[in-house]
Amino acid sequence: MKSHRLILPAAVLLELVPQAAQAHGALEGVGDFYAGLLHPFVAPAEALAIVATGLLMGRSGLAACRYGIVAFGSALAAGLAFGSMIDPGSDRTTLLALLASIMAAVVITGLRAPLWIGATLAVLAGVVVGIDATPSRTTPSGILLTGLATLLAGTALITMAAGLALRAAQHWQRVAVQVAGSWIAASAILLLAYQLVGFHR
Repeated sequence: MKSHRLILPAAVLLELVPQAAQAHGALEGVGDFYAGLLHPFVAPAEALAIVATGLLMGRSGLAACRYGIVAFGSALAAGLAFGSMIDPGSDRTTLLALLASIMAAVVITGLRAPLWIGATLAVLAGVVVGIDATPSRTTPSGILLTGLATLLAGTALITMAAGLALRAAQHWQRVAVQVAGSWIAASAILLLAYQLVGFHR
């Protein structure tokens, strides 16, 4: 009887055991377009980097949004186009977590990033997200469709985050943006620590 009572807890513990990372395999079966469209939302490092970039652009003003979003979108397209040339074993997650934590830290302070710094960070985030989201194991037309969907989703996500931060005029709205930045920073630092510990095992 006791052995039956242990089955459920044992099953739960087995589900919690870390599995091998499958960045693209987790979206198999949903089709090329939806795999690309959902990728920035289901890859935590990508989502953190994109939202942190958007909040930073929004808090840095309208000009930063105009240049930063275009720079991010262009860099994302370049990363998707040339990502297949990069070693698939390279660690993109650590770099994305590092970028997200840096940008979120600036958002928390409430300071505005100079235009060139914001654009540079947006380019770096876009390139790394593009490389990380590069589609694989599909047809040439599928690669193109998946890449376009990822470009659409990534650009839409950064635009929404930047728009919300840009329109945060009242005190409580600015505090809400800073709280969002603190959550992103905490999540990115946890992810960064996990990556660093994993690489040194």
